[in-house]
Amino acid sequence: MICTNCSSSNFRLSRFRWRDLERLALLQYPIRCRNCHERTYGGVMLALYLAQSRRARRRKRTAASK
Repeated sequence: MICTNCSSSNFRLSRFRWRDLERLALLQYPIRCRNCHERTYGGVMLALYLAQSRRARRRKRTAASK
């Protein structure tokens, strides 16, 4: 997926809002570009991948601080 605003492919999960329920029913989850902070929607598979990579970064950070 590529950001329509800045052409970046660097995304993170965006905070869920109540008005996102309609999109979630269509299997689209809110994501945000890390470079320009543009909010858009991506597929559930992309959201799962971003959540998994976020957990891995957290584990790496906590292991490095010990």
